Amino acid sequence: MERAAVFEVSDGNLILRGESKVDLPAGLSFPLSSAAAFFSAVETKDPVVALRSPSEVSPSLSRPGSEDRVHLFPVVNGARVVAILFAADQEHADVNGLELIAGLASAVLERGHKQQQLSQIANPVEVVPGPPTGQTASSGQPVRSVPSGLPPWAELSEEHRNLHVRAQRFSRVTVANMQLERPEACQAGRERGDFYLFLKNEIERARDSYRQQFMVIPTMVDYLHLELIRTAVEGDEKKLGSEYPGQMV
Repeated sequence: MERAAVFEVSDGNLILRGESKVDLPAGLSFPLSSAAAFFSAVETKDPVVALRSPSEVSPSLSRPGSEDRVHLFPVVNGARVVAILFAADQEHADVNGLELIAGLASAVLERGHKQQQLSQIANPVEVVPGPPTGQTASSGQPVRSVPSGLPPWAELSEEHRNLHVRAQRFSRVTVANMQLERPEACQAGRERGDFYLFLKNEIERARDSYRQQFMVIPTMVDYLHLELIRTAVEGDEKKLGSEYPGQMV
């Protein structure tokens, strides 16, 4: 079992909600501003590696004088970090597995608000009963079996788990680059509700690359789609525009 803890981010404070083998007092909380590494994870929404020092992780979590490092993984709901997964014991921690857990937790929260859009985050083995793929429903539209549940990450091979982590990183970096390199187009796209049209070339290049690199296993999730919604259009999928082709399947 990893030495880990989960902290809720609430009103500028970090509140302990669960821990394993970290020996923290129940009800522990401390200001976000007192822990630079936690603050960085919340601000950037990216994983952070830091020294286990008082200034980085607060006196409550620190080991003064040691060279121990910790990993912090943000759990995101929409545009907000709602929790931080804290992992000690860098030498033995399954860093990729923990990052995947945090990513899937974020996806679950997104899915709770956008059930229809995020139905691809699924276990491909369990499908909703219905006509076989290619047949039509009473509406006349083609029917595709829709999977349910989450990728069973604990049962995935190490290779597949690493692929999920790489896909998440690719998506975060790619969407961040779009916003850094073409900020005016991004702003105009959001304001006019046609983000895809303003960034069509960049999005299509990213989709092609993502499809070739990551959409190669049945459990893969379209993390690029989720990241576009989460950060590029600030949680409002409609702002991607009517011509946006939707999730890759």
